[in-house]
Amino acid sequence: MIPELSGLEFDWFAVDGNGNLALFATSGEGFVPGGVAEHHKDYSGLSDTLPAPRSGTSDVWNDYAGLGLFVFDWSLPGGPYEKRACPVGAASRALEQRILALPQLPRFSGSFSDVDKVSHWQ
Repeated sequence: MIPELSGLEFDWFAVDGNGNLALFATSGEGFVPGGVAEHHKDYSGLSDTLPAPRSGTSDVWNDYAGLGLFVFDWSLPGGPYEKRACPVGAASRALEQRILALPQLPRFSGSFSDVDKVSHWQ
């Protein structure tokens, strides 16, 4: 984690081998792939625009799932990322394009639907 993000909630995105999109919430502690850390302002800029009316509650994961995202949250203390929600429907074309345009978007070699935890990047 880069010093600017240490201890701060930071959300980053990734795409899997099937084209599924996911949001990863660091809880101020979770690992962030290097390319994401370098472009953290781009990732924060996008995550800050996502509608999340239940922000601050555990129901926020359902807000993101409703946007068509898998959701993984860092389990405190020490991790790993744990799947909190699965997409409800497909992501809008506009959201998909915005996520896929992020610089150095991490690509997960497997399928988000097949994993419950992510302890390292594959």
